[in-house]
Amino acid sequence: MKATAWWALVSAAVIVVAGVVMALVFPGAAARHALIVAGVVVFIVHQVSFALVRRLLRWNVLGAWVIGSTFRFATLAIFAFLVAKVLLYPLAPALIGCAVFLFLPVLLEPLLLLK
Repeated sequence: MKATAWWALVSAAVIVVAGVVMALVFPGAAARHALIVAGVVVFIVHQVSFALVRRLLRWNVLGAWVIGSTFRFATLAIFAFLVAKVLLYPLAPALIGCAVFLFLPVLLEPLLLLK
């Protein structure tokens, strides 16, 4: 199986498990919806970022890592603005969910980057 397919599987599994745990911490329909939206957005960002980092990895490892991290941090900042001003979801579950969903899969990313 290709590394990108493994990454999609691993990141989806981590996001789902973390989402279930956080749904227990943040009860309520609005919080659950905010967590689902955050999970979907972050999953897409992880896939794009992983593909970008894999492509840039050949030229500069540190540069690829910085670009991937910047892309993910920008996602958190943009998501925070959208949640607060446009979507009007509960802030705590939406932003904590987004941050956790962005952080946890990144811990496993180096294992799949070099495959």
